[in-house]
Amino acid sequence: MKAYNPQWSANESTQQTTQKWFRKGFLSQEQILEVQKSYPLDYYNPSGFLKIGLFIFTILAASFSISIMTLFFIAPFQSNEKLAIIIEAFVIGIVFIFVLESLIKSRKLYHSGIDNALLYMALGAFCTAIYLIFEQSHPPTWLFLTIFLPFLIVSVIRYADLVVCCISFFLVLSILISLALTSVFGKTFLPFIIMAFSIAVYFLIKKLSKRADYLYYEQCLGIAKTLSLVSFYLGGNYWVVREGNAMINDLATTASPQIAFAPLFYFFTLAIPLAYIFFGLRYRDRLLLIIGMLTAGFSVFTYRYYFGFLPIEMALTISGILLIVLSGGLIYYLKNEKNGFTYQPDDEREGMNLEALLMSEVIQSKVPQQGDTFRFGGGDTGGGGAGGNY
Repeated sequence: MKAYNPQWSANESTQQTTQKWFRKGFLSQEQILEVQKSYPLDYYNPSGFLKIGLFIFTILAASFSISIMTLFFIAPFQSNEKLAIIIEAFVIGIVFIFVLESLIKSRKLYHSGIDNALLYMALGAFCTAIYLIFEQSHPPTWLFLTIFLPFLIVSVIRYADLVVCCISFFLVLSILISLALTSVFGKTFLPFIIMAFSIAVYFLIKKLSKRADYLYYEQCLGIAKTLSLVSFYLGGNYWVVREGNAMINDLATTASPQIAFAPLFYFFTLAIPLAYIFFGLRYRDRLLLIIGMLTAGFSVFTYRYYFGFLPIEMALTISGILLIVLSGGLIYYLKNEKNGFTYQPDDEREGMNLEALLMSEVIQSKVPQQGDTFRFGGGDTGGGGAGGNY
């Protein structure tokens, strides 16, 4: 089910880890060369700017091909242009997928920009065809979105594309929201539905992270984890829930009305960022810590939006001074490592790393060793090899 060779992601992760250990001084240049020989990156993955250029060039080339192909579909279907566009879209999608698979196998493309562009164009073609097919039947929004979902899920499983993974997450979330909006019960408990979905995604990611092929989907799982943490917070944020409730129910007033379970959402707005920061520090999870600090800032905005008692200029000035003092104090305190935390970047930290030592031993065992060319022997007595003859 995987379009790319899973060994490529494993080799890439191994080389990145060994490069980090080399910068820390845990590995020698000879060991680095041995790693590069044992775990080669035998695929095409250009630098960032070149990848962007290849992506744009592929989009332009594909668009030109679509324009040429359109000329062949206009003449036979002049009486039914919609049918012509549907057939053409399916043909374009199949052709792009075929070209994508062929280039991955023959040119060993690995998220190089070319394969990403072909994948997006193919999915766009398939979705266009599906939209035109079901457009006149006017299905419910949640059902209409569900039709697109299998194409995206299969693409994530096969190609592990970051953008498609993000779109899939928002698509599933949109399906749940549109389905909830069809009933009064769903509208009332929509924030809890969003929070429950986020929890389910988070624990699904935790489970998938234990799979043997985790490295193949590492970036996708990382972005999905980030989105689940953010959506969990936004689902419980008082400002989002209150203003969203007013928008959903078309309550166009100067001030949005109070919502049900308001004390609970006050609690969520305060508690969720604190929980993120606590567990980020407890388990040394940088992602949790960063999201916790960002959501804490948004919580301050939320409370001030409804309960502000200082002018905005004074509030910003006081907040800026407090943040500068807090940052300076933490930088000074964490100048030297304290309980596993430090201000220094990872690559500048000094100390022993057990994993590096183990990897060093593994790599050393793979380096060919010279055989023992000097042997004791020839003696007739126990004199360490000394014989009676010269």
